[in-house]
Amino acid sequence: MNQLKPARHLAAIPAYAPGRSKEEIARAYGVAKPIKLASNENPLGPSPKAIAAMQAALSEMHLYPDATAAELRDAAASHFGCAPENIIAGNGSDEILDLICRAYLNPGDRVLIPACTFSYYRIAALACAAECLTAAMNGFSLDAEQLIEGLQARPKLVFIANPNNPTGTALGASELSRILDAADPQTLVVVDEAYAAFARQTDFKTAVALIERPNLIVVKTLSKSHGLAGLRIGFGIAHPAIINELNRLKPPFNVNRLGLIAGAAALTDDEFLQQTLELNWSELDRLYAALDELGLAYVASQTNFVLVRLGQQAAMVYEELLRRGVITRYGAGPGLDEYLRVSIGRPEENRQFVASLKAILQATD
Repeated sequence: MNQLKPARHLAAIPAYAPGRSKEEIARAYGVAKPIKLASNENPLGPSPKAIAAMQAALSEMHLYPDATAAELRDAAASHFGCAPENIIAGNGSDEILDLICRAYLNPGDRVLIPACTFSYYRIAALACAAECLTAAMNGFSLDAEQLIEGLQARPKLVFIANPNNPTGTALGASELSRILDAADPQTLVVVDEAYAAFARQTDFKTAVALIERPNLIVVKTLSKSHGLAGLRIGFGIAHPAIINELNRLKPPFNVNRLGLIAGAAALTDDEFLQQTLELNWSELDRLYAALDELGLAYVASQTNFVLVRLGQQAAMVYEELLRRGVITRYGAGPGLDEYLRVSIGRPEENRQFVASLKAILQATD
């Protein structure tokens, strides 16, 4: 039997590896109630306004969603500070990244990607048969100088996660402006702000205010700060000329009806967002103190997760944490074999992580 052969360029694409689920770990390790600190989800759950809006709309699930996502885009425009015509809604920000690559990449086009960042950028680019160029990092931080140097190759796209995943660091506003100024007019700069709401860095600013630049698109998501990861709601925010091109490729009903309704409601829930941010910041500071007490190094974070250095024991500690029902992320990026990425959870979840980590380290002394 002859096996069907996929497109040749697919052989170069690595499969995306998501964080392991609570259900998987419960089955594999016999843990009754594992806690998940691996995927940077909102520990408070969904916005209460989103829950109420979904419950009120359940009887309408026989109807197709609004293909234009008008109500959701209106809410997003008000929340992010732009106009509805600057916004395209997607089935998660992953779909927005796919649409960008499909709309702007020809086979062989160059794409500039930092050495240690969100792995899906490379996957989306390679799926369009692009050539991926790597910009070196400055330790755990994106390096503006290296990105500017990489722009000399005139890539068609450059991806910048700000704050960066998986390292948690952020570029300041002046650094980002320098990169944008250095980009060729035919280079589309993609600034992924999935974690922007969590940033406390004093010189951090969202790039949404800069979207009058005709070669900039800002990507947003409601998965993190708004607690809607399971509904898959993302946005591209850019000059209308870019949005119009993406809309040509967008599937007609790409955001489901519940997602449209819940997303619009969540974007008006300022109280929930503030609770989320305050919990994250206070628990992040408590985790820093606990890691200091254990003598462990970590990367100061502008997000809802932190990289913790465990040296050559990292893989072992990861497995032992799983056996104790604590799910973290190991090997979250290139060069991170000695690190775990740990999401900020509820206070009791963070205490369980610290207690389990302490017990494991003491047992290996």
